[in-house]
Amino acid sequence: MRVPGEPPPPASPRHYSGLLGALHHCISGGDAPAAVSLLPTLAGSGLRAPFPLLSSLAGLLLLRPAAPSFSSLAGRLLLYVRLAGLKRLVPHSTQLADRLLSLHFLLGRPRDARRLFAKMPRPSAHSYNAMLAGYARLALAAPAAEVFAAMPHRELFSYNAVMLALGRGGEEGGAVKLYSELRNSYPSLGYNHHTFFALLVACAELMDRELARQFHGHLMALGFLSDVNIASSLLDVYSKCGCVDDARNLFEEIPIKDVHTWTTIVCACAEDGQLATARQLFDQMPEKNISSWNALIEGYVCHGKRVEALNMFQQLLMEGLLPDQLTFGSCLSASAAMPMHSLKLGEQIHGMLLRSGFDLNVMIISSLIDMYSKCGYLDGAKQLFELTGTERKGAMLWNSIMSALCHHGHAKDVIGLFVQMIHERQKPDANTFLLVLTACCRCSLVEEGIKFFDLMNERYMIVPGQDHCLCMVDLVGHASSDDKVGEWIKSSAFTFNKQFWEILVRNCTIDGNKELLNKVEEHLTELDHP
Repeated sequence: MRVPGEPPPPASPRHYSGLLGALHHCISGGDAPAAVSLLPTLAGSGLRAPFPLLSSLAGLLLLRPAAPSFSSLAGRLLLYVRLAGLKRLVPHSTQLADRLLSLHFLLGRPRDARRLFAKMPRPSAHSYNAMLAGYARLALAAPAAEVFAAMPHRELFSYNAVMLALGRGGEEGGAVKLYSELRNSYPSLGYNHHTFFALLVACAELMDRELARQFHGHLMALGFLSDVNIASSLLDVYSKCGCVDDARNLFEEIPIKDVHTWTTIVCACAEDGQLATARQLFDQMPEKNISSWNALIEGYVCHGKRVEALNMFQQLLMEGLLPDQLTFGSCLSASAAMPMHSLKLGEQIHGMLLRSGFDLNVMIISSLIDMYSKCGYLDGAKQLFELTGTERKGAMLWNSIMSALCHHGHAKDVIGLFVQMIHERQKPDANTFLLVLTACCRCSLVEEGIKFFDLMNERYMIVPGQDHCLCMVDLVGHASSDDKVGEWIKSSAFTFNKQFWEILVRNCTIDGNKELLNKVEEHLTELDHP
């Protein structure tokens, strides 16, 4: 019997010689990179590797999906299958097809997996399960439900996988309903820790306190709270539901606590503002990791305890731990809000980032821009933005520098920067347009604001939120009455609700803007909305 996790043995070596023998030797020795490197030579020689060898190579790759070279090796294997003219034949080899399905999903190619699966004349239960597991990994609920409905024979693995796909993919209620079906209609299939992990993923998304408590009792009765992963997942559910007292009680019940369990309860207490309790639990932890430190530091920052957050950061460094992007992001937020010496603190953290060779990713650069802006050093924020490579300048960074300019009263520069952003073919998001509309309000640029609002709707298909609409109401309500404003109010593709009309009428009344007020009242009469 083959040991679980061991690569499937390739066919007997006596069948292969030459290049195929070399390929067999590499696979037998577990050397996937060397085996994949032979594939172009095989293709150039017009040789087709037998399906048993390709299946064994795919199985070898699937043993280490987290390896840095996985994507490259898996992609090259799939490319060989196509170039060698095997694509039409693969669906008829169920074992190879099943493994290629998994490779497609791990590479983030669900459509390719779907096409291969559709061409399989006799997919096995394993084939169906490979599809369900792939959809669960990518949080694709609808296609997972479709495959599950078409299954001729379902196993416990099938239920677990589709429940996880539903829970991750926005169909949490469907996952809970499916669990009821499993227990009531198919009790012979049983359940395992994967079942309850999938169920708790759905429960965390639902944020239903009563349901969480019901599952707590259910898991206790079935004896699954001794599983540290299940217990930690239930702790996470309580945390997301805001049931910190329930989380504390559960924490005390758990017989074996790992670092993740401790971190979860520290995070729950810190997020709820129970900072003294969070610190006490943190100090009691037998083992800490960077996530534990981040949970407490972020809790201090969120609840205004910025000095304590920075003290924790210093202690972290003294203990020789390496901060990550969340640590630096929280500390930059803390230094930006400090009443004294904030710029010096922020510059020290920035210097530390540069000296340590830490990768200044988008989140960190955005936090640095925000910190320099709030510390009154706008030039520093602008220099940092300008020195950032174009490939990293997505909407988040453009929004950060626009927000900095707004904060310092440079509204016209915000509009100019937005025009530059469009010229550089960067795609704005809802926050970008809110900043631009705010800038138009501050400069009383009514026509420009109307054009930007319509651009958001018509070109970028962004549905206006409440803040966008309030901004527009403020903009047109204080404008001088002219036909363009009146026509825009009537022709706007977005229908304002009662609150916005009331604000608009109030603004017109306060400003004595009788002409615009009359036009608004005429439009409301047409809408039968007095």
